[in-house]
Amino acid sequence: MKRAYKIFIFCGIFFALISGISYGFIRDGAIRGKSGLSFSNIAYNFDSLNVTIRNTTKYNVNFGGTMIFLDRHYRVVAKAELMQAKIKRHSSRKYKGFFSEGSGHEAKSARYLEWEFN
Repeated sequence: MKRAYKIFIFCGIFFALISGISYGFIRDGAIRGKSGLSFSNIAYNFDSLNVTIRNTTKYNVNFGGTMIFLDRHYRVVAKAELMQAKIKRHSSRKYKGFFSEGSGHEAKSARYLEWEFN
């Protein structure tokens, strides 16, 4: 009887770990077209993503737009939308974006990241 409970608990934990959550990380980098801004800590799951934007300038900046994930042949595999918000000078802000095309699973195969601004 105890063995059946152990197997049941093990199976429950195993299926909870593999069901529905997929995280991936892309390296830090500068944002082309916006001097002094850079991104880091991109973690995405199937329907949304989290990203940290750093502002190293001495000015407050409004930031928002579209992240475009490209594969090695520069084809679009996913797009994520970030709402516009203000980032204070010499600080960082965490954004939550949502995929308008593709998903986090497809963005996992991305090699390049481009930005489109509002």
